[in-house]
Amino acid sequence: MGDSSNKSENIWKKGVAHVIDLLSSLFLPFINLMVSVGILKGILVLMVANGIVTDGTATYDILNAMSDAFFYFIPLFLAYTAAKKFDVEPFSAILVACILLHPSMTTVMATEGTATFFGIPLKTVTYSASVIPILLAIYCMSFVQKFCYKVIPETFRYLFTPPVCVIVIVPVTLLVFGPLGSFVGGWLAKGYEWIYNLSPMVAGMFIGALQPFMVILGLHWGLFPIALNNVAVYGYDTIMALFGGAIFAQGGAALAVAVKAKDATFKSQALSAALTALLGITEPAMFGVNLRLKKPMACACVAGGIGSAVAGFFGCRAVSFALPALTTLSVFMSHAFIPFLISLVVAFGLAFVFTMMVAIPDLNNNEKEI
Repeated sequence: MGDSSNKSENIWKKGVAHVIDLLSSLFLPFINLMVSVGILKGILVLMVANGIVTDGTATYDILNAMSDAFFYFIPLFLAYTAAKKFDVEPFSAILVACILLHPSMTTVMATEGTATFFGIPLKTVTYSASVIPILLAIYCMSFVQKFCYKVIPETFRYLFTPPVCVIVIVPVTLLVFGPLGSFVGGWLAKGYEWIYNLSPMVAGMFIGALQPFMVILGLHWGLFPIALNNVAVYGYDTIMALFGGAIFAQGGAALAVAVKAKDATFKSQALSAALTALLGITEPAMFGVNLRLKKPMACACVAGGIGSAVAGFFGCRAVSFALPALTTLSVFMSHAFIPFLISLVVAFGLAFVFTMMVAIPDLNNNEKEI
């Protein structure tokens, strides 16, 4: 009984680790780019809100293309990272993504209820800004490519394999993976909304308090596809807004450590980490300061939970994928922006106060031991 239980537990752990590794390998290569274009989106929102740019003008369209192109063409980026992960020839994978995003395909997908492929009805699916269909397509493509490499003589292998892959994968994607991805994506969005609507405040408290451990374990990668899917389905996302409390709490705790630190080098390190956290990068504060001293991490988790609960209570949201930071605040202006700012201030301030109140070991000795 014990052995079977341990085997089941090991299988579960390996499965979770495999999923985390898969998601991180797919999104990590362009995560900084994804956040950067979120900043561009925020700048555009800010310019429209202040009347600098008017929606519907050529200027707006150009700036919107600059900020929205990455998310529109994200299947191309995922095709490349998925090809690397699944050992598929990258340019062939990118070609499949290009076909799905081609204007002709967009036109076909717009003819709801009338489009057919060799007489087979096609379900209309929007492939731009989608995640699941291209991942399924490239994963299946890896098997088609392996089969081609086995049966096609080496002399002609690299000439005929790409067209065979395209001929097989594109129809399968249109008939199976696209509708399946649309169905799963819709249910992911609805499932998250259902959980979120049960109690946005509790959802915020949960994410705000546990987000640091999600980062440590890599579980946060599982939320990024849902956030991207939310933006594609609804035009906004609430998950990233709930990350705000956790991110700013790390900065507040690190700043308190900087104030209390006696060692000049560590004080400088903690201060730098606090400022970096305000820019949305928590690793220096989390791993270099707070987790290292343990109690500041506990203070940050409590404060982050409270701050994100505020964001959840007021239904704060983002109009694009962007990690909360001083540089991306405008992305969160569309709904309950003032409460969102309050949630960040609450998380940062409480983390600072809590950390100032707890006893921290002599940082001089602590630094020498590390």
